[in-house]
Amino acid sequence: MHRVELNIPSQPIFERVVRASAAEVGAAFGFSDERVEDLKLAISEAVNNAIDHGNRGEISKLVAVVFEIDGDKLEIRISDQGQGLEQFNPTRHVVDEQNLEQGQLRGFGMYLISELVDDYEVTSSQKGTVLTLRLYRRETQP
Repeated sequence: MHRVELNIPSQPIFERVVRASAAEVGAAFGFSDERVEDLKLAISEAVNNAIDHGNRGEISKLVAVVFEIDGDKLEIRISDQGQGLEQFNPTRHVVDEQNLEQGQLRGFGMYLISELVDDYEVTSSQKGTVLTLRLYRRETQP
């Protein structure tokens, strides 16, 4: 197993460091350029959520990102130091027309993440929220 850990301050500029790291890890894992771009976008959304919603932009609070390669699985954990989520509804898709008409624009990032990764889960407590993303190595199609 290979592991890379990053801790960044809750400032949006540092999301670029995580995105660049995701590109390197994805390439080392053997992802295609397109799959690396999916990974980078999913990571960007997750880190921005942790900064904005979890840590509420408090610079003293860190966002931890851990990349783990284990066989054919790449797992990424993004953790904030916020107050946690009251509830998370993974079935809510903000892009549904009804939600858009009602002005519910929140949650698009999580919808996007769910479309870009193979699997994800959210755990939350009063000590923060952890978003775990999983991407699997796929056989290339001819």
